[in-house]
Amino acid sequence: MTPPLTPRVTPMAPRLNAAARRKAILDSALPLFAGKGFAATTTKEIAQAAGVSEALIFKHFPSKASLYEAIFLSCIDDDPEYARLVALPASTATLAQMIQALVRHFVIDLPDDGEERARHRLTLLSLLEDGEFMRLVYDGLRERFLPTFAAAIRAAAAAGDLVPGPILADNALWLADHLCMGFGATCLSGRSLVPYNGDRADLARQAIWFILRGLGMRDEAIAAQEAHARFPFAPFDPLRSPDAAQVHTDPIRSN
Repeated sequence: MTPPLTPRVTPMAPRLNAAARRKAILDSALPLFAGKGFAATTTKEIAQAAGVSEALIFKHFPSKASLYEAIFLSCIDDDPEYARLVALPASTATLAQMIQALVRHFVIDLPDDGEERARHRLTLLSLLEDGEFMRLVYDGLRERFLPTFAAAIRAAAAAGDLVPGPILADNALWLADHLCMGFGATCLSGRSLVPYNGDRADLARQAIWFILRGLGMRDEAIAAQEAHARFPFAPFDPLRSPDAAQVHTDPIRSN
């Protein structure tokens, strides 16, 4: 007599806690927003992608706009490097580190990180739509990042490392950000579209010099920060002038 078949029991997936569920929703929403934009993406699509109900989405996020905002805030609140930077005392070194972090994100990290490229696509789509996402981004930066940045500029000027000019501190941050956003936009295809001369580390180093000079920092102060490893991804070469172009073995120029 053939024994009865024993039904196969599929083990249940572990139940996610509230924080993990919230992150899963954000992770599912990001590529949808980045691919379709805010207006064209529905909460039903987000719920399906996250494997949850729409009701559960609204339990964590009161509106689609609040979900949109949380995508940006998550990249700041979950970033220990950001927390470290805003906790630094006002100084020339802090200003150099903040600029190098901004440049590093767009020139070094973003091209190799699919999630960050998706976030940058969302940035550009927002600018093409109603701009709401980027308004939230800039409001967040103004509240969370600008005070430390402006204090560092004042400290650098007081130390004689920076010559004050006509550029206001908040505008200086936005101008530096816009330059770096341009770097990010040229690599969304997966390769650089601009025939820069040199590798990415060298481009990052030149961008840092360009921005810090624009802020009014003296060349000797920039060189001193570089010599003290403030540009960790761009090895310091004391025999090389700030403007020197050098072709490396890892070119970023497009084919």
